Amino acid sequence: MPPGPPRLADPGPASAHPLDPHFAVLAAESSHQHFIRGLVDLRAQVDKHALMAQQAERGLSRLESRAETLAVLEEFAAKQQAGLLALLDDLIPEGQVDYAQGLRFHDRIYLSARIEVFESLREHPAVARLIPEFDGVREAEREAGRKLARIAPTIPPGDSWGIEALGLRALWDAGIDGRGVIVGILDSGVMGEHLALVDGRADPYWHDPVTGDPSPFDSKPHGSMVLSCAVGREVESRAIGTAPGARWVAAMSNHHNSYNNVNMSLAADWLLFEGRPDVLLGAWGHGPGSCDPRDREMVQAFRAAGVVPVFAAGNDGPHPGTGQTPAALTGLFPDGKGPLAVAAIDHNLHVVDASSRGPRGCGSAIPFPDIAGPGWDLPVPTAPMNNSLTLASGTSMAVGWIGGVVALVLQVAPEMPVWEVEDLIRSTARDLPPEGIDDLSGYGLVDPAAAIAAARSWVATHEKPKRQ
Repeated sequence: MPPGPPRLADPGPASAHPLDPHFAVLAAESSHQHFIRGLVDLRAQVDKHALMAQQAERGLSRLESRAETLAVLEEFAAKQQAGLLALLDDLIPEGQVDYAQGLRFHDRIYLSARIEVFESLREHPAVARLIPEFDGVREAEREAGRKLARIAPTIPPGDSWGIEALGLRALWDAGIDGRGVIVGILDSGVMGEHLALVDGRADPYWHDPVTGDPSPFDSKPHGSMVLSCAVGREVESRAIGTAPGARWVAAMSNHHNSYNNVNMSLAADWLLFEGRPDVLLGAWGHGPGSCDPRDREMVQAFRAAGVVPVFAAGNDGPHPGTGQTPAALTGLFPDGKGPLAVAAIDHNLHVVDASSRGPRGCGSAIPFPDIAGPGWDLPVPTAPMNNSLTLASGTSMAVGWIGGVVALVLQVAPEMPVWEVEDLIRSTARDLPPEGIDDLSGYGLVDPAAAIAAARSWVATHEKPKRQ
Protein backbone atom coordinates (compact mmCIF):
# COMPACT_ATOMS: atom_id res chain seq x y z
CA MET A 1 0.00 0.00 0.00
CA PRO A 2 1.52 3.36 -0.97
CA PRO A 3 2.27 5.65 2.00
CA GLY A 4 -0.12 8.56 2.39
CA PRO A 5 -2.84 8.31 -0.27
CA PRO A 6 -3.03 11.27 -2.66
CA ARG A 7 -5.45 13.99 -1.56
CA LEU A 8 -7.73 16.33 -3.42
CA ALA A 9 -7.12 20.05 -3.08
CA ASP A 10 -8.64 21.47 0.12
CA PRO A 11 -12.02 23.04 -0.77
CA GLY A 12 -11.93 25.22 2.33
CA PRO A 13 -14.22 25.28 5.36
CA ALA A 14 -18.00 25.14 5.35
CA SER A 15 -18.00 28.37 7.36
CA ALA A 16 -17.11 30.24 4.16
CA HIS A 17 -20.60 29.51 2.83
CA PRO A 18 -24.11 29.97 4.25
CA LEU A 19 -26.08 26.91 5.22
CA ASP A 20 -28.04 25.56 2.28
CA PRO A 21 -31.57 27.03 2.60
CA HIS A 22 -33.05 23.63 1.87
CA PHE A 23 -32.15 22.61 5.42
CA ALA A 24 -34.70 25.15 6.63
CA VAL A 25 -37.29 23.74 4.23
CA LEU A 26 -36.71 20.25 5.61
CA ALA A 27 -36.93 21.52 9.17
CA ALA A 28 -40.21 23.32 8.43
CA GLU A 29 -41.70 20.19 6.89
CA SER A 30 -40.78 18.01 9.86
CA SER A 31 -41.33 20.66 12.57
CA HIS A 32 -38.71 21.85 15.05
CA GLN A 33 -39.16 18.74 17.21
CA HIS A 34 -38.02 16.30 14.56
CA PHE A 35 -34.68 15.30 13.08
CA ILE A 36 -33.68 16.04 9.51
CA ARG A 37 -31.23 14.11 7.38
CA GLY A 38 -28.17 15.26 5.52
CA LEU A 39 -24.59 14.51 4.51
CA VAL A 40 -21.43 16.04 5.95
CA ASP A 41 -18.42 16.10 3.60
CA LEU A 42 -15.02 16.59 5.21
CA ARG A 43 -12.23 18.75 3.83
CA ALA A 44 -9.70 15.91 3.56
CA GLN A 45 -10.52 13.61 0.63
CA VAL A 46 -8.63 10.88 -1.24
CA ASP A 47 -7.89 11.81 -4.86
CA LYS A 48 -9.24 8.66 -6.49
CA HIS A 49 -8.13 9.72 -9.97
CA ALA A 50 -4.55 10.08 -8.74
CA LEU A 51 -4.82 6.83 -6.80
CA MET A 52 -5.81 4.97 -9.98
CA ALA A 53 -2.91 6.61 -11.81
CA GLN A 54 -0.49 5.38 -9.14
CA GLN A 55 -1.90 1.87 -9.34
CA ALA A 56 -1.69 1.82 -13.13
CA GLU A 57 1.92 3.01 -13.01
CA ARG A 58 2.73 0.16 -10.62
CA GLY A 59 1.02 -2.34 -12.92
CA LEU A 60 -1.65 -3.49 -10.47
CA SER A 61 -4.35 -5.76 -11.81
CA ARG A 62 -8.04 -4.97 -11.37
CA LEU A 63 -8.36 -7.23 -8.35
CA GLU A 64 -5.13 -5.94 -6.79
CA SER A 65 -6.39 -2.39 -7.26
CA ARG A 66 -9.68 -3.33 -5.62
CA ALA A 67 -8.03 -4.66 -2.48
CA GLU A 68 -5.74 -1.66 -2.16
CA THR A 69 -8.41 0.94 -2.88
CA LEU A 70 -10.89 -0.42 -0.35
CA ALA A 71 -8.18 -0.56 2.31
CA VAL A 72 -7.01 2.97 1.56
CA LEU A 73 -10.49 4.48 1.59
CA GLU A 74 -11.56 2.67 4.74
CA GLU A 75 -8.42 3.56 6.71
CA PHE A 76 -8.50 7.18 5.54
CA ALA A 77 -12.16 7.67 6.47
CA ALA A 78 -11.74 6.07 9.89
CA LYS A 79 -8.82 8.36 10.72
CA GLN A 80 -10.41 11.57 9.43
CA GLN A 81 -13.88 11.01 10.89
CA ALA A 82 -13.02 9.73 14.38
CA GLY A 83 -13.09 13.07 16.20
CA LEU A 84 -16.23 14.39 14.56
CA LEU A 85 -18.14 11.14 15.05
CA ALA A 86 -17.23 11.15 18.74
CA LEU A 87 -18.54 14.72 19.04
CA LEU A 88 -21.82 13.77 17.34
CA ASP A 89 -22.24 10.66 19.46
CA ASP A 90 -21.99 12.83 22.59
CA LEU A 91 -25.02 14.78 21.33
CA ILE A 92 -27.26 11.72 21.09
CA PRO A 93 -28.16 11.57 24.83
CA GLU A 94 -29.00 15.28 24.67
CA GLY A 95 -31.58 14.67 21.95
CA GLN A 96 -29.72 16.79 19.40
CA VAL A 97 -28.54 13.92 17.21
CA ASP A 98 -30.56 10.89 16.19
CA TYR A 99 -27.88 8.96 14.31
CA ALA A 100 -24.47 9.47 12.69
CA GLN A 101 -22.66 7.02 10.44
CA GLY A 102 -19.28 7.36 8.76
CA LEU A 103 -19.11 6.45 5.08
CA ARG A 104 -16.02 5.19 3.26
CA PHE A 105 -16.40 5.62 -0.50
CA HIS A 106 -16.05 9.36 0.18
CA ASP A 107 -14.93 11.03 3.41
CA ARG A 108 -18.54 11.68 4.37
CA ILE A 109 -20.82 11.29 7.37
CA TYR A 110 -24.52 10.55 7.21
CA LEU A 111 -26.28 12.56 9.90
CA SER A 112 -29.81 12.64 11.26
CA ALA A 113 -30.03 15.58 13.65
CA ARG A 114 -31.77 18.81 14.49
CA ILE A 115 -31.10 21.75 12.20
CA GLU A 116 -29.12 23.48 14.96
CA VAL A 117 -26.52 20.72 14.76
CA PHE A 118 -26.07 21.23 11.04
CA GLU A 119 -25.72 24.96 11.64
CA SER A 120 -23.06 24.42 14.29
CA LEU A 121 -21.11 22.05 12.04
CA ARG A 122 -20.46 24.92 9.66
CA GLU A 123 -17.90 26.14 12.18
CA HIS A 124 -16.12 22.80 12.59
CA PRO A 125 -12.65 23.11 11.02
CA ALA A 126 -12.78 19.64 9.41
CA VAL A 127 -16.11 20.20 7.59
CA ALA A 128 -16.14 21.30 3.95
CA ARG A 129 -19.78 20.96 2.95
CA LEU A 130 -23.21 20.27 4.44
CA ILE A 131 -25.60 18.65 1.99
CA PRO A 132 -29.35 18.53 2.76
CA GLU A 133 -31.36 15.46 1.89
CA PHE A 134 -32.78 15.46 -1.61
CA ASP A 135 -35.71 13.13 -2.25
CA GLY A 136 -37.08 12.72 -5.76
CA VAL A 137 -40.48 11.69 -4.38
CA ARG A 138 -41.00 15.36 -3.66
CA GLU A 139 -40.15 16.30 -7.24
CA ALA A 140 -42.58 16.33 -10.14
CA GLU A 141 -42.59 13.23 -12.29
CA ARG A 142 -40.31 13.71 -15.30
CA GLU A 143 -41.80 13.68 -18.76
CA ALA A 144 -39.35 10.90 -19.64
CA GLY A 145 -41.23 8.45 -17.45
CA ARG A 146 -44.43 9.09 -19.37
CA LYS A 147 -42.83 8.59 -22.77
CA LEU A 148 -42.43 4.89 -22.15
CA ALA A 149 -45.73 4.40 -20.33
CA ARG A 150 -48.02 2.28 -22.49
CA ILE A 151 -50.02 -0.91 -22.44
CA ALA A 152 -47.52 -3.73 -22.88
CA PRO A 153 -48.35 -6.14 -25.71
CA THR A 154 -48.60 -9.87 -25.13
CA ILE A 155 -45.27 -11.49 -24.40
CA PRO A 156 -44.19 -13.41 -27.51
CA PRO A 157 -43.15 -17.05 -27.09
CA GLY A 158 -39.53 -18.12 -26.77
CA ASP A 159 -36.42 -16.36 -25.56
CA SER A 160 -36.07 -12.61 -25.24
CA TRP A 161 -35.24 -11.23 -28.68
CA GLY A 162 -32.03 -9.78 -27.26
CA ILE A 163 -30.56 -13.28 -26.89
CA GLU A 164 -30.54 -13.89 -30.64
CA ALA A 165 -29.73 -10.28 -31.54
CA LEU A 166 -26.52 -10.45 -29.49
CA GLY A 167 -25.62 -14.04 -30.41
CA LEU A 168 -25.49 -15.14 -26.79
CA ARG A 169 -26.41 -18.83 -27.16
CA ALA A 170 -23.11 -19.67 -28.86
CA LEU A 171 -21.19 -18.05 -26.03
CA TRP A 172 -23.23 -19.84 -23.38
CA ASP A 173 -22.64 -23.17 -25.13
CA ALA A 174 -18.92 -22.42 -24.91
CA GLY A 175 -19.22 -21.85 -21.15
CA ILE A 176 -19.15 -18.03 -21.31
CA ASP A 177 -22.16 -17.08 -19.19
CA GLY A 178 -20.72 -14.76 -16.53
CA ARG A 179 -19.89 -17.41 -13.95
CA GLY A 180 -17.53 -16.19 -11.24
CA VAL A 181 -18.60 -12.56 -11.71
CA ILE A 182 -20.82 -10.51 -9.38
CA VAL A 183 -23.17 -7.86 -10.78
CA GLY A 184 -24.28 -5.17 -8.33
CA ILE A 185 -27.24 -2.84 -8.58
CA LEU A 186 -28.32 0.34 -6.81
CA ASP A 187 -32.01 0.71 -7.52
CA SER A 188 -35.56 0.22 -6.24
CA GLY A 189 -34.80 -3.22 -4.80
CA VAL A 190 -35.01 -6.79 -6.06
CA MET A 191 -37.71 -9.45 -6.14
CA GLY A 192 -35.27 -11.90 -4.63
CA GLU A 193 -37.57 -14.92 -4.79
CA HIS A 194 -38.47 -14.54 -8.47
CA LEU A 195 -37.42 -17.53 -10.58
CA ALA A 196 -35.30 -15.26 -12.76
CA LEU A 197 -33.20 -14.15 -9.79
CA VAL A 198 -33.48 -16.48 -6.81
CA ASP A 199 -30.66 -18.81 -7.89
CA GLY A 200 -28.24 -15.99 -8.68
CA ARG A 201 -27.85 -14.47 -5.24
CA ALA A 202 -24.31 -13.78 -4.03
CA ASP A 203 -23.27 -13.82 -0.37
CA PRO A 204 -24.07 -11.26 0.95
CA TYR A 205 -26.68 -10.24 -1.57
CA TRP A 206 -28.96 -7.59 -0.01
CA HIS A 207 -28.91 -4.39 2.01
CA ASP A 208 -31.77 -2.01 2.69
CA PRO A 209 -30.78 1.27 4.39
CA VAL A 210 -34.26 2.70 3.76
CA THR A 211 -36.58 0.35 5.67
CA GLY A 212 -34.05 -2.05 7.17
CA ASP A 213 -35.88 -5.07 5.75
CA PRO A 214 -33.54 -8.10 5.87
CA SER A 215 -35.33 -9.81 2.99
CA PRO A 216 -35.04 -8.50 -0.58
CA PHE A 217 -38.07 -6.81 -2.08
CA ASP A 218 -38.68 -4.39 -4.92
CA SER A 219 -40.60 -1.20 -4.26
CA LYS A 220 -41.36 -0.53 -7.93
CA PRO A 221 -40.22 -3.21 -9.39
CA HIS A 222 -37.74 -1.35 -11.61
CA GLY A 223 -34.61 -2.87 -10.05
CA SER A 224 -35.74 -6.44 -10.73
CA MET A 225 -36.35 -5.62 -14.36
CA VAL A 226 -32.92 -4.07 -14.88
CA LEU A 227 -31.11 -6.81 -12.98
CA SER A 228 -32.89 -9.63 -14.83
CA CYS A 229 -31.69 -8.24 -18.17
CA ALA A 230 -28.15 -8.73 -16.86
CA VAL A 231 -28.23 -11.99 -14.89
CA GLY A 232 -31.77 -13.38 -15.23
CA ARG A 233 -32.10 -17.16 -15.29
CA GLU A 234 -34.61 -18.94 -17.49
CA VAL A 235 -38.24 -18.60 -16.48
CA GLU A 236 -40.25 -21.60 -17.68
CA SER A 237 -37.69 -22.32 -20.43
CA ARG A 238 -37.59 -18.66 -21.57
CA ALA A 239 -34.12 -17.07 -21.50
CA ILE A 240 -34.26 -13.41 -20.47
CA GLY A 241 -30.79 -12.30 -19.33
CA THR A 242 -27.33 -11.77 -20.82
CA ALA A 243 -25.13 -13.50 -18.24
CA PRO A 244 -27.24 -16.17 -16.50
CA GLY A 245 -24.17 -17.64 -14.81
CA ALA A 246 -23.28 -14.45 -12.95
CA ARG A 247 -24.42 -13.72 -9.41
CA TRP A 248 -25.96 -10.53 -8.06
CA VAL A 249 -25.85 -8.25 -5.04
CA ALA A 250 -28.22 -5.32 -4.48
CA ALA A 251 -28.71 -2.35 -2.19
CA MET A 252 -31.93 -0.38 -1.92
CA SER A 253 -31.06 3.17 -2.97
CA ASN A 254 -34.04 4.42 -4.98
CA HIS A 255 -37.13 3.60 -2.94
CA HIS A 256 -40.11 3.60 -5.32
CA ASN A 257 -37.55 4.22 -8.10
CA SER A 258 -36.90 7.74 -6.83
CA TYR A 259 -33.43 9.18 -6.21
CA ASN A 260 -32.50 10.14 -2.66
CA ASN A 261 -28.95 11.36 -2.05
CA VAL A 262 -28.79 10.09 1.53
CA ASN A 263 -30.10 6.64 0.70
CA MET A 264 -27.81 6.47 -2.33
CA SER A 265 -24.74 7.25 -0.22
CA LEU A 266 -25.66 4.65 2.39
CA ALA A 267 -26.48 1.99 -0.21
CA ALA A 268 -23.40 2.67 -2.32
CA ASP A 269 -21.08 2.48 0.68
CA TRP A 270 -22.41 -0.93 1.67
CA LEU A 271 -22.40 -2.24 -1.89
CA LEU A 272 -18.80 -1.21 -2.49
CA PHE A 273 -17.30 -2.48 0.76
CA GLU A 274 -19.56 -5.40 1.72
CA GLY A 275 -21.21 -6.47 -1.54
CA ARG A 276 -18.01 -6.05 -3.62
CA PRO A 277 -19.45 -6.43 -7.12
CA ASP A 278 -17.44 -6.49 -10.35
CA VAL A 279 -20.08 -4.60 -12.34
CA LEU A 280 -22.41 -1.80 -11.23
CA LEU A 281 -25.81 -1.24 -12.87
CA GLY A 282 -26.95 2.38 -12.60
CA ALA A 283 -30.37 3.06 -14.11
CA TRP A 284 -31.12 6.55 -12.81
CA GLY A 285 -30.43 10.12 -13.90
CA HIS A 286 -30.72 13.78 -12.98
CA GLY A 287 -32.62 15.34 -15.85
CA PRO A 288 -32.08 15.83 -19.60
CA GLY A 289 -28.99 17.76 -20.58
CA SER A 290 -27.75 17.73 -17.01
CA CYS A 291 -24.17 17.90 -15.77
CA ASP A 292 -25.02 17.17 -12.15
CA PRO A 293 -21.85 16.13 -10.28
CA ARG A 294 -23.49 14.68 -7.17
CA ASP A 295 -22.60 11.05 -8.04
CA ARG A 296 -19.07 11.75 -9.29
CA GLU A 297 -17.21 10.66 -6.16
CA MET A 298 -19.27 7.50 -5.95
CA VAL A 299 -18.49 6.63 -9.59
CA GLN A 300 -14.81 7.38 -8.98
CA ALA A 301 -14.76 5.12 -5.94
CA PHE A 302 -16.34 2.17 -7.73
CA ARG A 303 -13.96 2.46 -10.67
CA ALA A 304 -10.94 2.79 -8.39
CA ALA A 305 -12.08 -0.39 -6.64
CA GLY A 306 -12.17 -2.36 -9.89
CA VAL A 307 -15.92 -2.11 -10.52
CA VAL A 308 -17.15 -1.30 -14.04
CA PRO A 309 -20.11 1.14 -13.80
CA VAL A 310 -22.77 1.07 -16.52
CA PHE A 311 -25.30 3.93 -16.64
CA ALA A 312 -28.49 4.72 -18.54
CA ALA A 313 -28.21 7.54 -21.08
CA GLY A 314 -31.79 8.57 -20.21
CA ASN A 315 -35.25 8.39 -21.74
CA ASP A 316 -35.61 11.97 -22.91
CA GLY A 317 -35.05 11.61 -26.68
CA PRO A 318 -35.34 12.06 -29.54
CA HIS A 319 -34.06 15.64 -29.14
CA PRO A 320 -30.28 16.25 -29.10
CA GLY A 321 -28.41 17.06 -25.90
CA THR A 322 -30.82 15.11 -23.69
CA GLY A 323 -28.35 12.81 -21.94
CA GLN A 324 -28.43 12.53 -18.17
CA THR A 325 -25.74 12.32 -15.52
CA PRO A 326 -24.20 10.22 -14.11
CA ALA A 327 -24.01 8.65 -17.61
CA ALA A 328 -22.87 11.99 -19.08
CA LEU A 329 -20.09 12.62 -16.56
CA THR A 330 -16.56 13.10 -17.90
CA GLY A 331 -13.07 13.56 -16.50
CA LEU A 332 -12.55 9.99 -15.30
CA PHE A 333 -9.22 8.19 -15.26
CA PRO A 334 -7.21 7.79 -17.44
CA ASP A 335 -8.22 9.93 -20.43
CA GLY A 336 -11.15 12.06 -19.29
CA LYS A 337 -13.92 9.87 -20.63
CA GLY A 338 -17.04 9.02 -18.67
CA PRO A 339 -18.57 5.73 -17.54
CA LEU A 340 -20.28 3.52 -20.09
CA ALA A 341 -23.43 5.41 -21.16
CA VAL A 342 -26.09 3.17 -22.67
CA ALA A 343 -28.65 3.84 -25.41
CA ALA A 344 -31.63 1.60 -26.17
CA ILE A 345 -32.50 -0.17 -29.44
CA ASP A 346 -35.57 -2.11 -30.55
CA HIS A 347 -35.76 -5.54 -32.20
CA ASN A 348 -35.10 -3.92 -35.59
CA LEU A 349 -31.81 -2.57 -34.20
CA HIS A 350 -33.09 1.00 -34.41
CA VAL A 351 -32.43 3.43 -31.56
CA VAL A 352 -35.78 3.99 -29.86
CA ASP A 353 -37.21 7.50 -29.94
CA ALA A 354 -37.12 7.93 -26.18
CA SER A 355 -33.42 7.04 -25.88
CA SER A 356 -31.49 10.19 -24.96
CA ARG A 357 -29.14 11.65 -27.56
CA GLY A 358 -25.81 13.43 -27.47
CA PRO A 359 -23.97 15.65 -27.33
CA ARG A 360 -23.41 15.34 -23.62
CA GLY A 361 -24.38 18.21 -21.36
CA CYS A 362 -21.04 18.37 -19.57
CA GLY A 363 -19.48 20.60 -22.20
CA SER A 364 -17.29 17.92 -23.71
CA ALA A 365 -16.59 16.68 -27.22
CA ILE A 366 -16.37 13.11 -25.90
CA PRO A 367 -19.01 11.00 -27.72
CA PHE A 368 -22.33 10.35 -25.99
CA PRO A 369 -23.78 7.79 -25.59
CA ASP A 370 -21.10 5.08 -25.70
CA ILE A 371 -22.93 1.91 -26.58
CA ALA A 372 -26.38 0.54 -27.38
CA GLY A 373 -28.19 -2.52 -26.09
CA PRO A 374 -31.67 -4.08 -26.26
CA GLY A 375 -34.18 -1.71 -24.69
CA TRP A 376 -37.65 -2.37 -26.08
CA ASP A 377 -40.35 -4.96 -25.26
CA LEU A 378 -38.14 -7.18 -23.13
CA PRO A 379 -39.58 -9.90 -20.86
CA VAL A 380 -38.76 -9.07 -17.24
CA PRO A 381 -40.03 -10.01 -13.75
CA THR A 382 -43.16 -8.47 -12.31
CA ALA A 383 -45.67 -9.16 -9.51
CA PRO A 384 -47.55 -11.03 -8.20
CA MET A 385 -46.11 -14.52 -8.77
CA ASN A 386 -42.51 -15.69 -8.65
CA ASN A 387 -42.77 -16.58 -12.35
CA SER A 388 -44.75 -13.53 -13.53
CA LEU A 389 -43.31 -11.64 -16.48
CA THR A 390 -44.17 -8.44 -18.30
CA LEU A 391 -42.59 -6.43 -21.11
CA ALA A 392 -40.46 -3.40 -20.31
CA SER A 393 -38.58 -0.81 -22.35
CA GLY A 394 -36.05 1.98 -21.90
CA THR A 395 -32.37 2.66 -21.44
CA SER A 396 -32.65 1.16 -17.95
CA MET A 397 -33.25 -2.26 -19.50
CA ALA A 398 -30.37 -1.69 -21.92
CA VAL A 399 -28.11 -1.06 -18.91
CA GLY A 400 -28.82 -4.62 -17.79
CA TRP A 401 -27.86 -6.07 -21.16
CA ILE A 402 -24.62 -4.10 -21.37
CA GLY A 403 -23.77 -4.89 -17.76
CA GLY A 404 -24.26 -8.56 -18.56
CA VAL A 405 -21.83 -8.36 -21.47
CA VAL A 406 -19.29 -6.73 -19.14
CA ALA A 407 -19.75 -9.74 -16.85
CA LEU A 408 -18.96 -12.07 -19.77
CA VAL A 409 -15.77 -10.12 -20.48
CA LEU A 410 -14.68 -10.24 -16.84
CA GLN A 411 -15.26 -13.99 -16.73
CA VAL A 412 -12.67 -14.34 -19.50
CA ALA A 413 -10.34 -11.54 -18.32
CA PRO A 414 -10.92 -11.04 -14.57
CA GLU A 415 -7.75 -8.98 -14.11
CA MET A 416 -8.46 -6.47 -16.90
CA PRO A 417 -8.47 -2.89 -15.56
CA VAL A 418 -11.79 -1.06 -15.54
CA TRP A 419 -10.85 1.50 -18.19
CA GLU A 420 -9.63 -1.22 -20.54
CA VAL A 421 -12.92 -3.09 -20.16
CA GLU A 422 -14.79 0.11 -20.99
CA ASP A 423 -12.64 0.77 -24.07
CA LEU A 424 -12.98 -2.86 -25.16
CA ILE A 425 -16.79 -2.62 -25.06
CA ARG A 426 -16.64 0.56 -27.16
CA SER A 427 -14.06 -0.61 -29.68
CA THR A 428 -15.69 -3.97 -30.43
CA ALA A 429 -19.20 -2.58 -30.98
CA ARG A 430 -21.07 -3.14 -34.21
CA ASP A 431 -21.68 0.16 -35.98
CA LEU A 432 -25.30 1.25 -36.39
CA PRO A 433 -26.67 3.94 -38.73
CA PRO A 434 -25.65 6.66 -39.20
CA GLU A 435 -22.14 5.52 -40.08
CA GLY A 436 -19.42 6.08 -37.50
CA ILE A 437 -19.57 7.24 -33.89
CA ASP A 438 -22.76 9.26 -33.49
CA ASP A 439 -25.10 10.90 -30.99
CA LEU A 440 -27.70 8.12 -31.22
CA SER A 441 -25.88 4.88 -30.41
CA GLY A 442 -22.30 6.06 -29.88
CA TYR A 443 -19.96 3.33 -31.05
CA GLY A 444 -22.92 1.11 -31.93
CA LEU A 445 -24.53 -2.12 -30.77
CA VAL A 446 -22.62 -4.11 -28.18
CA ASP A 447 -21.04 -7.21 -29.76
CA PRO A 448 -20.48 -9.92 -27.13
CA ALA A 449 -18.62 -12.32 -29.45
CA ALA A 450 -16.19 -9.63 -30.59
CA ALA A 451 -15.75 -8.43 -27.01
CA ILE A 452 -14.93 -11.96 -25.80
CA ALA A 453 -12.44 -12.47 -28.64
CA ALA A 454 -10.73 -9.20 -27.69
CA ALA A 455 -10.73 -10.21 -24.01
CA ARG A 456 -9.03 -13.50 -24.85
CA SER A 457 -6.40 -11.67 -26.85
CA TRP A 458 -5.81 -9.36 -23.87
CA VAL A 459 -5.35 -12.34 -21.56
CA ALA A 460 -2.90 -13.96 -23.99
CA THR A 461 -0.72 -10.85 -24.04
CA HIS A 462 -0.93 -10.15 -20.31
CA GLU A 463 -0.37 -13.60 -18.88
CA LYS A 464 2.36 -13.64 -16.28
CA PRO A 465 5.07 -16.24 -16.93
CA LYS A 466 4.77 -19.36 -14.83
CA ARG A 467 7.43 -20.01 -12.24
CA GLN A 468 9.68 -22.98 -12.98
